[in-house]
Amino acid sequence: MDETTRRRGKEGPSVDEISKIQEKIVEARVPTSAPPFTLKDLKDAVPARCFESSLLTSSLYLFLDLTGVFLLYAAAMWVFYASLPWYAHAVFWPVYWIFQGCVSFGVWIIAHECGHYSFCASKFVCDIVGLVLHTALFVPYHSWRISHAQHHRNTNRMDGDQAFVPNTRTFLKSGNDLEFPNIFWRMLHVVKYLSIGWPAYLFFNARGRPYENYPSRPNHFNPFAPIFSRKDFWDVIVSDIALLVWIGILYYFSANVYSLGWLVCLYVIPLMQVNMWLVIVTYLQHTDVKVPHYSGNEWTWLKGALCTVDRDYGILNYVFHHLTDCHVAHHLFSYMPHYHMAEATEAIKPILGRYYTFDNTPVWKALWNTDSYCRFVEDSGKILWYKFLPEH
Repeated sequence: MDETTRRRGKEGPSVDEISKIQEKIVEARVPTSAPPFTLKDLKDAVPARCFESSLLTSSLYLFLDLTGVFLLYAAAMWVFYASLPWYAHAVFWPVYWIFQGCVSFGVWIIAHECGHYSFCASKFVCDIVGLVLHTALFVPYHSWRISHAQHHRNTNRMDGDQAFVPNTRTFLKSGNDLEFPNIFWRMLHVVKYLSIGWPAYLFFNARGRPYENYPSRPNHFNPFAPIFSRKDFWDVIVSDIALLVWIGILYYFSANVYSLGWLVCLYVIPLMQVNMWLVIVTYLQHTDVKVPHYSGNEWTWLKGALCTVDRDYGILNYVFHHLTDCHVAHHLFSYMPHYHMAEATEAIKPILGRYYTFDNTPVWKALWNTDSYCRFVEDSGKILWYKFLPEH
């Protein structure tokens, strides 16, 4: 082994560092054998009340979130038109964007619950609330609800999952991306992923399930895309129409009532923050060196559902309605409302044992590590683990 390979310098870790990293990774991996418990065992361990949704309780959480959104918006409107010194604006706007992005992502998560029909017992109410909320956040509600349900049915299944499908060795090699990138390209990749990752998924199925017999990349706005079946046609159309109406409303107010600056400062940039959090949270829930992807008959629904990672976001666990630190329970019981997830998680953890994955690495460090070490999987095999260097 030559010195260049032994000491990769800026291109990546040294051989000794690689060995230590690999040892830690292998030691932390979740079991891949069939779990010694069933879904019924887990459900029986959770109090029955946790599976009950309440329109009143769900509406209260939504009201609190929307109150936060509108209070922040009111403050931003005052500052936008106030004659304040430049440094006051320089301080206020980044703070507003950060806070509004976090609170609005809480609204996004409640809309996501509507898509799981856990907001309340009425599917009609769930669809109306979800359509309004997700449309306001530029999400095609029904279209994404449908593809997200496919993700829940096929979690970490290489030939069936709808989101965060790993790149293969051949795919990276075809783009000359197999070698460990230097720190500049790694940073650029993270920034690109956080800024356009979500729109790229909606419009181009980026990191989504490949459809080999489809002539172009499917998107969430075409009712004829292979993501959808015939029965989904009108749901996709309704989602598209709702977004077109919302675009018209935004255009009217920005062109005739306020201004383009108003639209960008008060809506577009906070929306980009929402999209950033969506990518961070979901990426780290389903991408980790400790959890595998399965193919063929090695995959089962329960094994796939357990290939999710709970993480600690501090106070944001509450702002994000525990989608962050209780995601394992969410994949096991997607119809359970968010306000019961913490209790359910504590109830099932003793049964899950080593099949439960929790990572308390600080979020930004976890994001960097995951992007660095979860680069590709092999082209074939029943149990596929993430790798980060071509020779390992």
